Amino acid sequence: MVEFLFAQANLPFLISLSLVFLLGLLEGFSLILGLGLLGGLDDWLSVDVDPEVSGFTGVAGWLCLNRLPLLIWFVLVLVSFALAGYTSNFLAMVFTDQVLHQAISLPIALILTLFSCRYLGAGLARILPKNETSAISIDSLSGCVGTVTLGCAVKGNPSEALVKDQHLQKHYVLVEPDMPGHEFPKGTQVVLLRREGSVWTASTFDSLSSQV
Repeated sequence: MVEFLFAQANLPFLISLSLVFLLGLLEGFSLILGLGLLGGLDDWLSVDVDPEVSGFTGVAGWLCLNRLPLLIWFVLVLVSFALAGYTSNFLAMVFTDQVLHQAISLPIALILTLFSCRYLGAGLARILPKNETSAISIDSLSGCVGTVTLGCAVKGNPSEALVKDQHLQKHYVLVEPDMPGHEFPKGTQVVLLRREGSVWTASTFDSLSSQV
């Protein structure tokens, strides 16, 4: 069994488990020192991460990335990837007396990891106290400041924006200008005004000042 765990074909999955063990040690030491790796990593990334990927909103939601603390989500990915890879290779060895080539085992592990994030992640999001206590209504984002992260938003053609609520949790929403003829290039900071379906009408600070 030890030989199987450390086999060359299982090296990516062994690395994943090793990273989980390392993260556990770091979290343990940080708690002893009065710090929190779990909370600290989330707070740091909530300020500095700026997504650039098209369609990130839908992907993040499907993978539960925006519903779990980042460290917990990362551990879920690592554990799911390792277990899926080891299991597929173990079954292959039982039935064929040889493990799978990495060109086969890695895609299988990745696909199973995606579904694990989707369904196990959703289950974890429902039971974690942090997500229950800081959950807010999407309509309460009115008045929050966001940054356009993708494309150029014009009236009738919204673009994606990153918004942080009062808990510093990230939300990815679609925004469009409140007035025809205005546009929000990537990087523009806007204020959410009102939601119509899945699209938020927004305005820049300059536009709000001129209206006052």
